[in-house]
Amino acid sequence: MKNNKKLFILLVGIFICLLLFSIVLIYAKYLSSADGQTDISIARWNIIVNDKSIKNNTDISSAIQPIFTGNKNIASDIIAPTAEGYFDLNFDFTDVDVSFQYEINVSANENSSVTDLVATGYSQDDGEKITFDEFNQPITGTISLGDNIDHRKIRVYILWNDDENTAQMTDDDDTQSTKQDNPALLNVNISFTQVAD
Repeated sequence: MKNNKKLFILLVGIFICLLLFSIVLIYAKYLSSADGQTDISIARWNIIVNDKSIKNNTDISSAIQPIFTGNKNIASDIIAPTAEGYFDLNFDFTDVDVSFQYEINVSANENSSVTDLVATGYSQDDGEKITFDEFNQPITGTISLGDNIDHRKIRVYILWNDDENTAQMTDDDDTQSTKQDNPALLNVNISFTQVAD
């Protein structure tokens, strides 16, 4: 009987061990975990203005070249009161994967010897000139991803305003500007903003 009792205790012990092992396996199924990762491409944002990337370069001064063609009274490539000219901004957005808006603001620099430099209008992609109602209005536009275009040319028309009703400088100021060491300076600010849904 003693042997039967030992055998019974041994069988109960084995049964309890098997039961615990089964519970552990069942419980382990609910504690299983898996790790992984996925590749997600990040949208490109590399806008080029006049062959200069603005991605890491915020100063594109050297890339903006004003052109003054001159007329019968003013030589080319110089400015004088009433001189008209332009500069081009060539946008290349082949490396951009999102829709975006742009805004261009032009104004005379505070250190400019000619404070009457103004933007009078613009054209887009060699189209007709759009004349501003007032000088130095912002130039805005949107490039949508679905437009399937990757370049835009903006020509900004500028003028040494000598109109007696709207010019800030007097004739004496105009004359004094030629005697200063300061050049005529124009601020051009271009901002690009992703279009949100």
